[in-house]
Amino acid sequence: MWPSQPSFRPFGNTACPAGAKCAVPYCLFLHEEKSKPASPARFSSSFSEETSHEAKRVKLNNGMKESTLATRSLTPPPPAVFVGSSLPQKEPSSANKPKAAKTASSSNHASSTLDSSSRTDLSSASRATSPPPKAPKALKAKPAPDVKVDLYPQKVPKEPVQFMKRLQFLKFLRKEMAERNKVLREDTERMSDPSIKALVLTENQLNKLANEEEAKIAAQNHSVYENVLKQRIMALKKMQVDGWVEERKAATKAKEEKPRQKPMESVITGLTPKEEVTFLSEIVTPMSALPKDYVTKLATEEEVEDTRQALISAQNWEVCDRCNTRFQVFPDRRESDGALTTLGPCRHHWGKNNYPRKVKGVSARAVTWTCCQEEKGVSAGCHVHETHVFKVSEEKRLSVVMPFIETPQNDKADPNLAICFDCEMSYTTHGLELVRLTAVSWPSHTPILDILVKPLGHILDMNTRFSGVSLEQFSNAVPYDPKNPTVDPKKLRIVESPYAARELFLSFLSKHTPILGHALENDFNAIRLIHPTIVDTVFLYPHSGGLPFRNSLRGLAKTHLGWQIQQGGAQGHDSYEDARATGELVRAKVRIEWLKKRRAGWSIRDDGVFPPESSDDVAATVEDVPAPTVPEKRKFGIFNDEDYGVPVKRPREDE
Repeated sequence: MWPSQPSFRPFGNTACPAGAKCAVPYCLFLHEEKSKPASPARFSSSFSEETSHEAKRVKLNNGMKESTLATRSLTPPPPAVFVGSSLPQKEPSSANKPKAAKTASSSNHASSTLDSSSRTDLSSASRATSPPPKAPKALKAKPAPDVKVDLYPQKVPKEPVQFMKRLQFLKFLRKEMAERNKVLREDTERMSDPSIKALVLTENQLNKLANEEEAKIAAQNHSVYENVLKQRIMALKKMQVDGWVEERKAATKAKEEKPRQKPMESVITGLTPKEEVTFLSEIVTPMSALPKDYVTKLATEEEVEDTRQALISAQNWEVCDRCNTRFQVFPDRRESDGALTTLGPCRHHWGKNNYPRKVKGVSARAVTWTCCQEEKGVSAGCHVHETHVFKVSEEKRLSVVMPFIETPQNDKADPNLAICFDCEMSYTTHGLELVRLTAVSWPSHTPILDILVKPLGHILDMNTRFSGVSLEQFSNAVPYDPKNPTVDPKKLRIVESPYAARELFLSFLSKHTPILGHALENDFNAIRLIHPTIVDTVFLYPHSGGLPFRNSLRGLAKTHLGWQIQQGGAQGHDSYEDARATGELVRAKVRIEWLKKRRAGWSIRDDGVFPPESSDDVAATVEDVPAPTVPEKRKFGIFNDEDYGVPVKRPREDE
């Protein structure tokens, strides 16, 4: 319920993201010049000028069709508010605003449009999401300004010195670069030449140049990092303006002539696509061998009801998935003030533990965080979010929010189709919920489904750094159209709920359709599905330490495919890229396993993989295939990919 007091502002210390454009009555954010806003049309029935202390519930179904409301199995809660968005919240300058925006009609339209920098109603899953307003034809798009770059040491595979020492060297390097740049800018004779004038760097460009050069030295000259960097700083100190100009010209030319990134090459298995799908039966993990993280059996109604009552008794107290703080969640908002959680904000490290390599005879270095390189246990965190978040992985608790189902039989499914599957999740008042579902055919990697999904709970954090789904992309997505099922990642459509997303996904598969993925239990939990035919790269490429340790998808792709994936940084992961990498990892394993079986006389025919019928068949087959070298037994008693002629670079265990 919305707050009954106009003066109540739980976010009173935070400036309103909408600024002067805010048209929300009794805004929860800070307004320095508080003026009476014009009430939008959709709030006219819920708020009045005469209402002062009596709270009224906002009617979200005004002007809506009954057929639209029927698409939701749950009654929509009051409007949700995005909190802790990772997107920069900037007020557009007056120069970029069209004059028509000053009219009353444009103001009302802007207040009803979903905007990433304003408070957004997420719980209205029954309403169609409007597309972003089109700019007038007379206005020309202006180039986006440079993204602000902080002077901060970049992460390298192996830290040469302590973080603070790297930061000190970086500041010295940047200072000398700025001095040479200042001398060039003040040289009026040279600045008259446009080609020379273009070489002058801005403050932001200087930060970026210093960051890149210091990171390159740290990565390539690990053992002599200090010596190399000191020599570079002294060389800059002695450098004249002519030397700086020549250096900048060479750097600009090298950047323009930089070769394109090598395309990701596909694995050659020697089999046809149909034969590859057929061979998957040899590497499928049976349900009886799946670890307990996988849900393989439906919970009974009594178990689900007991769990629901237990949650009610516990009053929805959870443990933060980031900082381990106990806090309370209000799935339908707290009636007294409309809050979603308590005990915010949350200060945490978003990275993982970075365990240094052990060197014999050298004292062990402290464990650090991959996000900021700070020593573990020294600081509370390097990132602050406005609310705490939590994750649910227990089957019964997941079933309370959305029940699991088993894959139904589908006679329309293609029997020669395998699917690479990947989901992206965001934090809501129900835990981690599905916000994007991607499915591609295997082994062709043709996209067959790529959609955004409205969650059942209020969104607490889009988790863009990992999900890859931004607040702006999610808010401006148009409804999914079965007649035009676009899979363009820049124009993803959105469906009303995880139920709708699951139905679309099930339309492409049956019980016998192989589902390929990495750590598939998380993806199946997101859509509440129990599937009997899975190929998980976690099991195909086990960690040397055994479960529960797992190799990351990025590390596996780099080691076995030579691919560089998940390089988006704060932009997050690309689920299509992850699905394709998973599919190629499976093809690499198919190649190895098929080579071994072929040498043993096996064959693929009649939609199956068959052993040799006689010893003569084995001898005839071996004559056509070069004799393999006998691999040595490894430390853990297993054979690795390189034992069968596949060159493999060993990754670090923490990758």
